[in-house]
Amino acid sequence: MKAVVLLAGPTASGKSDLAVQLAKQAGGEVINADALQVYRDLRVISARPTQDDMDGIAHHLFGHIDGGHRYSAGQWLKESSAVILDILARGKLPIVVGGTGLYFKALIEGLAEVPPADTGPANLYLNRHGIAALRELAVTLDPIATARVLGDDPQRLLRIVSVAQETAKPLSVWQSATNPIIPRGYWTASVLLPPRQLLYERINQRFDVMVEQGGILEVEALAARGLASDLPVMRAIGAKTIIAHLKGECALDVGIELAKRDTRRFAKRQMTWFRGQAADWPVIANKADKARFLGQFQESQQR
Repeated sequence: MKAVVLLAGPTASGKSDLAVQLAKQAGGEVINADALQVYRDLRVISARPTQDDMDGIAHHLFGHIDGGHRYSAGQWLKESSAVILDILARGKLPIVVGGTGLYFKALIEGLAEVPPADTGPANLYLNRHGIAALRELAVTLDPIATARVLGDDPQRLLRIVSVAQETAKPLSVWQSATNPIIPRGYWTASVLLPPRQLLYERINQRFDVMVEQGGILEVEALAARGLASDLPVMRAIGAKTIIAHLKGECALDVGIELAKRDTRRFAKRQMTWFRGQAADWPVIANKADKARFLGQFQESQQR
């Protein structure tokens, strides 16, 4: 069994380009591990790779889910596992790339089978008291699981609260009984963590490009679908502030600046998560690190 390569990092860190370089060099195929890039409605705003970006390399689990669907880590794990096995069976190198830390943890640690829980009471609490109060309640009921949630993520916070309330057992306890899909020793991982200021500059520049490439029209088409506002696709960074502009709640330039700010804040949370949860993964911070990373694979192929 060939090693499976895990390539993680915050948004705009350059991991997609590096994954393609590795795939071309090592005979690999790329598997998406980004929770927003699965949605076909948000090609531009989610920075999903274009055909030019893919550069002839097979890419899997990108843009295959309708925005009206609540895609879960469990669904991703099931789909990605099947894709990994298929790629290995064809003698290729699976390269899992993305910024959703939970997906990587699910792959190398597994996901527990948690009993279904009605989120109705927790959702009522959210509507009455707001997201900050919901997070405080989640911390009280399950501080371990809540610490893994990046920012205001109502879907995951609602699940933490509802599971703890209905099963009398924290979600983190249920999740501790897991088995990895890919055992240690069969995967190798790296995380891209460029200097923060450079990353922020890339984020700002990339969002300007998104606007030029039709990002506003893309969000306008999404908003016209009339989907529930709490769906992940409707809460996507960038989409949320542009929708506010489309509703007349702010000027376009204000919405764009807010989207850039929110993306920078999200990237900061991602970096914090990876430094904490993937502390033993080798860090790729600059061009020299990237060259070293690619060189290691080239050397292994020549042995």
